[in-house]
Amino acid sequence: MISIETFGSSSAGNCYRIKSSVNGDELLLDVGLPFKKIQQCCRFNLSHLVGVLVTHEHGDHSAGAGDMVRLGHHVYMLKECAQALNMDGKHTCHIVTPKTSFKVGIFVIMPFELEHDVPNIGFLITDGEEKLLYITDTYYCKYTFKGVHHILVECNHSYSILNAKVQANELSQKRMERLIQSHFSLENVIKFLEAMDLSECKSIHLIHLSDGNSNEEEFKSAVQAATGKYVVVARR
Repeated sequence: MISIETFGSSSAGNCYRIKSSVNGDELLLDVGLPFKKIQQCCRFNLSHLVGVLVTHEHGDHSAGAGDMVRLGHHVYMLKECAQALNMDGKHTCHIVTPKTSFKVGIFVIMPFELEHDVPNIGFLITDGEEKLLYITDTYYCKYTFKGVHHILVECNHSYSILNAKVQANELSQKRMERLIQSHFSLENVIKFLEAMDLSECKSIHLIHLSDGNSNEEEFKSAVQAATGKYVVVARR
């Protein structure tokens, strides 16, 4: 089984830890928190950490990556991301290629392209017993996946909330368009999930909810109604 912990899930910083019950190997999914905060969340025990996966260069997903590499932890990211963070060529910074799988500890990981305002990837991860899908900071995913047991998916905003805020002059049209073109809306998350085979899915984790443009209970209820699955809203 794969267990999931949330260390951060907002524009202030995103970081998740997954652990395989097969042998205890751990991965961090994004490190958008200061390294000291990550240490605290891990109770200063990184002995089972086999790798760090970084989706893209934005600070709320990569802030701790430099320290992780400096201290010898293996960090995996796109070449464009490594260049933007001045980490290309660092000994423990590993460049990944979309749709080319790689192995880290017990985990086999398949990165795939996502749609954002900078190069961005998601990850399909298996420990041989379960599969986990991680998708964040995208407005669309052109792929569907089978046999997934756990899904961590951004659910940043809803069109209804954004439109209401624009009409009330609480949000500019330009800002709304930027959100729509770079982050997953509730409406598109539901379409994405409905297009997938969820027969083996055990849990759906809604992550990276906007502080002002989301409604936790509404989003949770809507995804539960659409999928019939156990839904968790990541808090931090």
